[in-house]
Amino acid sequence: MLANCWRWLDFGLRTVMAVFLFAMMVLTSADVIGRYVLNAPISGAFEIVQYLMAIAVFAALPVTTANDSHLSVSLIPPTMRDPIGRMHKVFIRLFSAIALLIIAWRMASQAQILANSQQVSGYLQLPLAPIAAVMAIFAAIAFLIIVTKLIAAVCGRDAVQNEAGSVRPEYE
Repeated sequence: MLANCWRWLDFGLRTVMAVFLFAMMVLTSADVIGRYVLNAPISGAFEIVQYLMAIAVFAALPVTTANDSHLSVSLIPPTMRDPIGRMHKVFIRLFSAIALLIIAWRMASQAQILANSQQVSGYLQLPLAPIAAVMAIFAAIAFLIIVTKLIAAVCGRDAVQNEAGSVRPEYE
């Protein structure tokens, strides 16, 4: 059940990222062509791209977390086995969980502040609170994923590599 939910969530997040990245590409291209060829730039294109970028980046956070694809520098070789390798994995995931919890908490706080003060963007006057709330939700999802992976690491259940080299989450 949980694995099936993850597959749908993973598909949805990847779709959001792809659609938003494509929209940013099309909008930026149209704005550049409009600006330099037709002398008619798209009003507010920069703000729309900022919104799309924020959502695309934070939608990638749970996917990156689930696949252990964060950029990292390992001081302990990945081939290191128990108990040092396991303690290292537990420590890294604990640190990541704390960091993601702080990000989710601060983004949720910021969303509340923006909603209370009814802050809007500079040119298009779009509300800022919904974007911060979506970012907080994606960070919270990434937090839940890393907590699941932390529990798996504490219990000694390592991620399983598939043929393509990508990591399958432990909770499948």
